[in-house]
Amino acid sequence: MLFNSPLFLLGFLPIFLIAYFVVPGIRLRNILIVLFSTFFFAWGDPLFCGYVIAGTGIDYLIIKHVLCKRSASVKLRQIALVAAVMINISALLFFKYANFFVDQFQPLLQLVGMPTPSWYGVALPLGISFIAFHKISFVLDLYKQRISPPTSFIDALVYVLFFPQLIAGPIVRYYDIGHQISARSHSSDEFIAGFFRFTRGLAKKMLIADPAGLIANAIFSLQPESLPTHYVWLGVLAYTIQIYFDFSGYSDMAIGLARIVGFKFPENFNQPYTARSVTEFWQRWHMTLSKWMLVYLYIPLGGNQVSQWRMYFNLWIVFLISGFWHGAAWTFIFWGAYFGFFLMLEKFCDQRGWVIPLPKVFRQLLTFIVIMNSWVLFRAESLEYAIGMFGRMYGLTSQLQVATEPFALIFPPHGLAVILLGLAIAVTPLSVMPKLPQKLKDSIMLDTALWIISILLFVLSLSSILAAGSSSFLYFRF
Repeated sequence: MLFNSPLFLLGFLPIFLIAYFVVPGIRLRNILIVLFSTFFFAWGDPLFCGYVIAGTGIDYLIIKHVLCKRSASVKLRQIALVAAVMINISALLFFKYANFFVDQFQPLLQLVGMPTPSWYGVALPLGISFIAFHKISFVLDLYKQRISPPTSFIDALVYVLFFPQLIAGPIVRYYDIGHQISARSHSSDEFIAGFFRFTRGLAKKMLIADPAGLIANAIFSLQPESLPTHYVWLGVLAYTIQIYFDFSGYSDMAIGLARIVGFKFPENFNQPYTARSVTEFWQRWHMTLSKWMLVYLYIPLGGNQVSQWRMYFNLWIVFLISGFWHGAAWTFIFWGAYFGFFLMLEKFCDQRGWVIPLPKVFRQLLTFIVIMNSWVLFRAESLEYAIGMFGRMYGLTSQLQVATEPFALIFPPHGLAVILLGLAIAVTPLSVMPKLPQKLKDSIMLDTALWIISILLFVLSLSSILAAGSSSFLYFRF
C-alpha cells in the first residue's frame, strides 16, 4: 500500500487515526499499531510479512532469554548475538542478493565446463534492506545494554512493524525510540505539526518528484548514443531532483505520521544539496543510514582510532557495503566506491591542511556536480549504460547533429518549471530564508496557518493523484 494512494489517504489512514485516538491507553494503542501495520504490510507482501513477524519472534526470544538475562554467561550472550545477527544477514543475502550471485557465478561455471544449476529467481520483498537493519540494530542495542528491553512481544513488533518507517525508512534504531514505545505523549500541537510534515512530504512527492521523474524516465529509457549532451545533463538534473524530493518526501511523511501518534523519529535529510563537500553531503543525506553505518560498522572496524591507511580502508569498506545495500548490481557497488574515493580524498587533504581557496558558492556547485554524477550510476540499469551516459555528458563520444526525440516532447515547459523550482528549493540554504518571530511561533495564528497550508497541500496532492495516478517511491525497491 502506497502512502500516495487514494486507498491509504482516504481509507487506511483516517480509519487508523480514528481508532488510535478512540482506544484508551498505550498498551491497547500499541496492539492497534501492530494490527494495522500487519495489514498494511500484508497488503503488498503477505508471505514476507509472516517471515518478518516470525523473525521478530526469534529476535525477541533471544533478547529475553539470553541477551538480557543476567544469569547468562558472556560466552552464551556472544553466541546468541552472533546467531541473531547472522539470521538477519542471511535472510538479507538470500532475498536480495541470491539472484545477483547466481548471475555472476553461472558464466564462471560454464567457462570451466561445469553444469549450471537451475535457478528460478528470488522475488525481492518490500523493504528488506530497511527491515534487516532495524532488526540487527535491535539485538545489538540490547546486547550493548544501550536501552531497556521491550516489555512484551507486542512492543517488539511495534518497533519492527510500525508502518510509517517499515518499507523505506528512516532507519530508526531501537535506541532512538525504544522508550517511546511504552511511554509517549500526545497533543494537538504535535498532531498539527505531524500532519503538516506529512502533507509537506506528500506534496514533495506528487508536485515535484513525480513530474521531474517523468523527464528522468524519458531520458534514461533512451540509448546514450541517441542523446545530445544537453539532453543528458537535463535528464540527470531531473533525476537529481526526483530522488531527493521522492526520498525526503517519504521521510517527511513517515516522520509526520509518527509524530501524530506520539513518536519522534530522527531526521533523515538536512538540505543535502547545500553541502560544500562530499563529507558534508553524507552528514545531510540519508542521515539515519550514515548513523547506522557509523555505529554498527565504521566504529567496530576501528573508525579513526587506527592507522591512516586503515582508516581509509574502513571508509571505503563502509561505502562499498552502503552501495551494495542499496541494490544487488555492479552499478551500486561502483556508486559506493565512487563516494568512498571522494571521502578518502577529502580526508587526505584535510589531514594535510590542503584547502582550495574557492568561494562557498563554487564549493557548493562543485559538490553538486559530483553528486549529480553519482546519480548516473545509481539510476543506470548497467555499467555499460552509465559509461555511455558519462560519455555523452563530457563529450567523449561523437556529438549528434540532430536529436532523435524533439526537445519539447521530453522536456515540456511544466516539467522544466518543476525542475527549476525543485532546484531552487534544494540548493537554497535555510540561513538565507526569513525567520518567524518567536511570538508568532508560539501563537494560535501559526497553528491555524499550518492547518490551512496542510489542507491546501493535501488537496493539491490528492488532485494530482486522482488526475495522473500515483507511482511507488524510489526506495521501495531497496
